[in-house]
Amino acid sequence: MLQTLRSLVRGLLRSPAFTALAVLTLAVGIGATTAVFSLVNAILLRPLPFPEPERLVGVWHSAPGLDIEQFEHSLGTYVIYKRHARSLEGIGLYDAGSSSLTDGTSPERVTSAGATASLFTVLRAAPARGRVFVEGDEHPGAAPIVLLSDALWRRRFGGDPAVVGKTLRVDGVARQVVGVMSPSFRFPEADTELWLPVTIDEANLEIGNFNWYGIARLAPGATPETAQRELAALVRRMPEEFPSDDITAGMMEHARFTTLVHPQRDDVVGEIRQVLWVLLGAVGVILLIACANVANLFLVRAEARQREVAVRTALGASRGAIARAFLGETTLLALAGGAIGLVLAGAGLRALLALRPEGIARLEEVGIDLPVLGFTLLVSLLAALLCGGFAAWRYGKPELVPALKEGGRGGSTGRERHRARNLLVVAQMALALVLLVCSGLMVRSFWRLRNVDPGLEPRGVLTARLALPETEYPDEAANARFVTALLERVRALPGVVEAGTVTLLPLTGGGSNSAHTFEDHPLPPDAVPPIIAVRFATPEYFRAMGIPLLAGRTLSPIDPARPTNEIVVSAALAERFWPGKSALGRRIMQGLVREEREWSTIVGVVGSVRDEGLHEKPFEAIYYPLRRIVPAEEAGEWVPRNFTLVVKLEGEPMDAAAAVREAVWGLDRNLPLAQVQAMEEVVERSTARTSFTMLLLLVAAAMAVLLGAVGNYGVISYVVSQRTREIGVRMALGAARRDVAGLVLRQGLWMALGGVAIGLAGAFALTRLLRALLFEVSPTDPATFGAVSAVLVAVALLASYLPARRAAAVDPLEAIRYE
Repeated sequence: MLQTLRSLVRGLLRSPAFTALAVLTLAVGIGATTAVFSLVNAILLRPLPFPEPERLVGVWHSAPGLDIEQFEHSLGTYVIYKRHARSLEGIGLYDAGSSSLTDGTSPERVTSAGATASLFTVLRAAPARGRVFVEGDEHPGAAPIVLLSDALWRRRFGGDPAVVGKTLRVDGVARQVVGVMSPSFRFPEADTELWLPVTIDEANLEIGNFNWYGIARLAPGATPETAQRELAALVRRMPEEFPSDDITAGMMEHARFTTLVHPQRDDVVGEIRQVLWVLLGAVGVILLIACANVANLFLVRAEARQREVAVRTALGASRGAIARAFLGETTLLALAGGAIGLVLAGAGLRALLALRPEGIARLEEVGIDLPVLGFTLLVSLLAALLCGGFAAWRYGKPELVPALKEGGRGGSTGRERHRARNLLVVAQMALALVLLVCSGLMVRSFWRLRNVDPGLEPRGVLTARLALPETEYPDEAANARFVTALLERVRALPGVVEAGTVTLLPLTGGGSNSAHTFEDHPLPPDAVPPIIAVRFATPEYFRAMGIPLLAGRTLSPIDPARPTNEIVVSAALAERFWPGKSALGRRIMQGLVREEREWSTIVGVVGSVRDEGLHEKPFEAIYYPLRRIVPAEEAGEWVPRNFTLVVKLEGEPMDAAAAVREAVWGLDRNLPLAQVQAMEEVVERSTARTSFTMLLLLVAAAMAVLLGAVGNYGVISYVVSQRTREIGVRMALGAARRDVAGLVLRQGLWMALGGVAIGLAGAFALTRLLRALLFEVSPTDPATFGAVSAVLVAVALLASYLPARRAAAVDPLEAIRYE
């Protein structure tokens, strides 16, 4: 074996140009495939980092009657499931947000999560120090406590073991640290740094207020399907459990309220699953094209070695031994390509992670680990088989007499001897066209997405999140006083054009939604009122954000001493309920009609903005004033303590960030600013997934076209070199140089057209998988298919041009004399 290995290495080193080209080509294909597989492995294939992760499920609700596909839990639904569900070993609730941490040093806004004690039981998560929450921590009046992440403990407290038992101020509340979680616990987000207990008053629960995410552990033997059936049956008992709630059994039947249960991994992965599989398929195509290129190189090399193979066969070498020699060479090349590919994959991963859009979970787990190494080895061996298999099959058993003849090498080669190489080039072209079509569709989607009107003007706008602690800002009047003073200070800063606040920025998703009754749209019995997005805003917000006023006026200036019942609605909402009519003066009530509740009057209609992203339709919204009339029994429930400051500037937004921070600290030194960013960044992130997919597909398509062009060039060049005598004879008999060049170009053109024809059929079938990733573009868009086909044919002709030129420059006398 060692002797055979040395012989193979010597043979490859005698052709350094061939060896280097083959290794680099395979390295590109294997490296790209390895990089994307490492993403797929970490995000999609690797189990969640909890004991028995296959038993973890996400629990959601659905209301098809209200066109709500999926929504969260209320504390009422949680308690019902916790008490009665037998298919669940346990269920926990959590939410994700941020908290202000002030402990004597500079204030800081950190990522936080609310959690029930049962969450840690469901996940079987143990602390590194201290303890986790217990059920008693959830009772009203329980001592305020907090759990820290390992990262926060080390970063802010220097890993001090005595931190457990200390008191920190979180959102203005003094909380005792009861534990520090282990470094591996990263839930619900990788950057969550502290956890706060949920307060549950079981004597005053209701079905509504669906603000909590649910995760459960299935009981032994239970499945998501059996759990879903049981929980759906429990849903129907909720009006009996909470008879004082506004939601009746008839309303739940009208909304078709039900439960959804699916594996927790699906919730963690989200929409990125399809993107990753598409990308893995794309780099798999690149690998196939690279293998076809190297296979073509080997066919050329094998043809040049026919005499050597014939001699070995005449001396007794079997066809199997000849095949093993060919496959041994390709295995060495593929393993070398795999080793270099791992280096390229590491560099590619760093670039991919730098480009990643927000919202992709488990990226911190991505890396070159043992499964990825095993995958690379497997792919390398498969590439070796693909590259060497053609040569072993075609030339493993030569015809001895013709191969051993002297002087026969100069004859014109028959068409059948080029068929395998031509077919490989056609396959390369077809695969490249599929990738080009996919990337072309994503480019068109991205272009259309970038030209969508967001309903606002992001240029020159600075945004920053603020959260007012309840201990110091207990009601709407206190909030209004702070916001009024803050806006006065910010407007006085140099370069500031306008400043306002809103509870949630457009294009960021989430936010509050609430049922609303419309006075002139009475509801039938047991009907659920429409669910409408709610935002609290100051009148200056619309001017600062560039949202146009279409009718009436905006909200009145804030008066901390005088609440108001006026509201502003978006154009999308006005068009839905009063198409072709004026919405001004119409009245809306939050929730069901009750005598103790106030009607709110529409005083203005503003332009619609996009909420979940540019790919979503403009959303229907009601803008409430910061200081509004609230019934006595609801006082304190709708205090907008978390809001975003929006500042319109004449210059670069981020240049004013420090001045805005000082304006905030001039009013309250303990208030940290979070998510300080330009609004243009928010708009860019709304297209991040599409641009991420588009960029990677473009890179893959460019590599595919380049490799395809190289393959085309290589085959045509070899054909020209083999047909030198024939070309010389043709020219000696009167053929013009342009005729010879046309002969070569036609061969390249026919291969390109064959690849285009096969590729179009494949792309027509496969691009339907992209449907969910496209925006206002058909997966069979004729313009994209036509443009891509033209580009590929042009590239093929360009790759054929140099060999055609060389053929046209052949000297007939020299060609015939040489032969």
